[in-house]
Amino acid sequence: MRSKNADRASGVLSREELKAGIENLRPLLREITNAFIARAETEIAALSETVRDLPEPNGKIKAAHRQEKLLHKMQARLAGLKVKPEKGRPKDFRRMRNLLGELDQLLPPKNPA
Repeated sequence: MRSKNADRASGVLSREELKAGIENLRPLLREITNAFIARAETEIAALSETVRDLPEPNGKIKAAHRQEKLLHKMQARLAGLKVKPEKGRPKDFRRMRNLLGELDQLLPPKNPA
């Protein structure tokens, strides 16, 4: 019978070591999802603030038309988000990230204060 030290030296993991490694995935998963959520919520808040702060067209017909077109395009992208949150699919995270990026690209750049 081989000793534990001999197994470790030859690179053989014990079941307990493997189980511990697998169990370490749980907190890692939580850390990854929490970081994703925090970043996405920050981006959502920034997008919402940017939309709220869009300047009024002030009776300029072309500017009003451009802004209306922008808002409709953004609304269409929002309506086009197809996710199934109950399934917890990685592609839903990807779709959400892509949507946030698309919405950000549609908005005019913010003027530095």
